Amino acid sequence: MTQTTSARTIQLENPFAPLDGLCELLLVRHGEQVLTIDQSVDDAVDPPLSELGLRQVEAVGQRLADREVHAIYSSPLARALQTGEAIGKHHGIVPTPLDELREFHPWASFEGTSFRETLGANEVKRIFRDHLRTKSFAPFPYAEDRDRFRERIDGVVAGIVDRHPGERVVITCHSGVINAVLASVLETDQDMPVRVHHTSISVFRGADTRRAVVSVNDFAHVLDLQDSVNPFNL
Repeated sequence: MTQTTSARTIQLENPFAPLDGLCELLLVRHGEQVLTIDQSVDDAVDPPLSELGLRQVEAVGQRLADREVHAIYSSPLARALQTGEAIGKHHGIVPTPLDELREFHPWASFEGTSFRETLGANEVKRIFRDHLRTKSFAPFPYAEDRDRFRERIDGVVAGIVDRHPGERVVITCHSGVINAVLASVLETDQDMPVRVHHTSISVFRGADTRRAVVSVNDFAHVLDLQDSVNPFNL
């Protein structure tokens, strides 16, 4: 039976330490998706990448092309899976979709077909404005249970860390997922402590139940592609 080297906590916090006994997680937000206020609720859950989003995922793929990557996991939603595929093609890796990596659903119990028709444009804007101001999911009146969401993300990350000691793993997912991992490590009650940019890379290290933040929200690879953000793509 192969013995796994136990990583010291200081190694989790040191980006230059070897990966012996620990797992390095590169959490990559998907590329920009097509979103408008006139979309149906169903279309807003799993929209395709925008034209800019397609360029962003190619850029992050190139950014990580020279890094050693042992595995890629992805949310099953199209925008995240396509981001994982853009990274994976440089490594000969097909992303493994995990349903547990799906984004937090802010409209889980919403029964209408259109945000604008049911709530009105001003109410939708107010909800998102309060969400950004409070860094919380609380302003969404139809959202899934936030504590269960966090438990789901903690559980799937723990499973990945346990399966990949000594390896670097890419996870292509969503802003809410990345923030849930960050909030758990920092032990903050905020749901969205950081505004995570599309295809940004956030690096964490883990071993057993320990986690450390190495870097957050690195989007240097898209600076040549864009100089503004679509107000619907937060």
